[in-house]
Amino acid sequence: MDKRQRTLISELSRKYDLSERQVIEITNSPFEFIRSTISNIKFNGDETEEEFNNKAKNFNIPRIGKMYSLYSNFKKINDAKLKKRRSVE
Repeated sequence: MDKRQRTLISELSRKYDLSERQVIEITNSPFEFIRSTISNIKFNGDETEEEFNNKAKNFNIPRIGKMYSLYSNFKKINDAKLKKRRSVE
């Protein structure tokens, strides 16, 4: 965490009478929810784009924007995993 973030957390902590730990947990909670939700989606690795789009979740975080998954990124990550497995075998 950089100095600006620490200062902001400290200010929010004082303003809302919360501990700094609570402020950090509150600000991280949307991202923890997204990580948890995405981690629970099961992929075989050979999904078509249509199958992927039916599984993929999109999240709209107010004042930040929409977070979404692209099939092209999924394929790149999956291909890299396959390549790594082959090199280990």
